[in-house]
Amino acid sequence: MAEEETILTADAPEVATNEEQSETSTETTEAAATETTESTKSDAANKETEGQEETEAAGAPEEYGTFDLPDDFDMNNETLAEYHTFAKENNLTQEQAQRGVDMVAQMKQAEMQQWVEQQKSWVEDAKADAEYGNDKFDESIAVAVKARDSFGTSEFNEMLDSSGLGNHPEMIRFLHRVGKAISEDSVVVGGTTTSQLTREAVLYPSMQN
Repeated sequence: MAEEETILTADAPEVATNEEQSETSTETTEAAATETTESTKSDAANKETEGQEETEAAGAPEEYGTFDLPDDFDMNNETLAEYHTFAKENNLTQEQAQRGVDMVAQMKQAEMQQWVEQQKSWVEDAKADAEYGNDKFDESIAVAVKARDSFGTSEFNEMLDSSGLGNHPEMIRFLHRVGKAISEDSVVVGGTTTSQLTREAVLYPSMQN
């Protein structure tokens, strides 16, 4: 039978001296450190390049696309052109510019809702007014409308609608009193009957000589 070496009978492997081991370890460590440093520099350079490319790609477009607007919100051409200029100057992307539009739309919608609630409150107060409201409300409004038609202009009527002041309790009170004054010829204002007064004298008695 052929003899085979066993673990115990095989030639012992050469063992490096402590000095040789130290030199080898140092060389290995230095090589690993150099490789790590070069790898880190390379990664940093790649990230910087990628960051620059992303920044360039994420800037403002040559022309902004159409912005999405709520159904009840509109932006006229002049305002839209000014917003495009603002977005360009601030290097906003299409998405960032859209978020700006969304924010403005939300603010406008909140203002509109507040205006609607104010109108409702004025109407409720007017209907409950002790002087001309409650059971007298419809009749009082007819008197106020008579004064409006007698002294007001079409521009005045447009103002009442656009501002919502046509619902304001004090505006209704004013026109109601004027309407009563021009309806009752026997009413004396400053010693003179209303039939003898001009419209200006009825509306602004304190300004008459």
